[in-house]
Amino acid sequence: METWTLTTLTRLFAADPEPLGDVDVSVPDQGDVICVTLKEKGDLDVFVTVSGERDILVSAVLLPCKEVPKREAFERMVLKTHKFVPLSSFGITTIGGEEWYELFGSLSARSRADTIVEEVAILAANAVDAARMVEEWKKGEIAA
Repeated sequence: METWTLTTLTRLFAADPEPLGDVDVSVPDQGDVICVTLKEKGDLDVFVTVSGERDILVSAVLLPCKEVPKREAFERMVLKTHKFVPLSSFGITTIGGEEWYELFGSLSARSRADTIVEEVAILAANAVDAARMVEEWKKGEIAA
């Protein structure tokens, strides 16, 4: 099986794979990543890149960390429960000097096309669930 590249991944997602629905694919200024916008998930942006010849990395940025009240308690809750989020991990990334929460996952750069599409679909569903969870946290509906 051949190793995926950003070019072949762009073609894969540009074909609007059924599990993802209608998508737009773009290449941000950095050029080493593609942005897959899932229109049926509220225009959720999922970023995909290839790390060397071994891994495909997929991530969805959630929100700035500073927007989450009781951040330390929130992060503790996330660390205790993240194992219940299939094929995704929570993380913090820096964008423009600001910390943001993200969900991410990785898979082999030799994965089958349907596996890659499934990973992106699951990550997108998890990102929607995580955004809902954050809103519940902010409203105090989830205890610290």
